[in-house]
Order: sequence, then structure tokens, then C-alpha cells
Amino acid sequence: MGAVLPGVSELRDEDQDFWYRVLYVRLEGVVYVLHCFTKKTDKTPLKNIDTARARLSALKQRLLEQKKKS
Repeated sequence: MGAVLPGVSELRDEDQDFWYRVLYVRLEGVVYVLHCFTKKTDKTPLKNIDTARARLSALKQRLLEQKKKS
């Protein structure tokens, strides 16, 4: 398990053909999966990190809007 972005963690597993990745964040006691993908190398491509970054930003915005409504 490693950190790919501040606050975002990564679960990794591999078999003989692929690496499997799950990028997730824990906010307010809830685990949110930001992105899942397979790849052939052990390095996480920047495009996948960017996807997780965009989804994290959208998630934080949505949670902020929900708090404002409460």
C-alpha cells in the first residue's frame, strides 16, 4: 500500500500478466474508491493519478455541498 496523492492510498496486487490497482481515500470515516485499473508495469501512469485527483476534487466538492445543505 502506498500514497499516490496526499490522503489517497493505493492497493496493489499482481499476477503473472498484470498489476491491479485500487486508488482510494478515507474521508469522514467512509472509504471512497476513486479509481481501479490494470496495467502491465509496476509504475502507476500519470493519467490514472490525474483521474483519481479529479475524482477526489469532485468528491470533496460534493461533500462540502452536502454539509452546506444540512
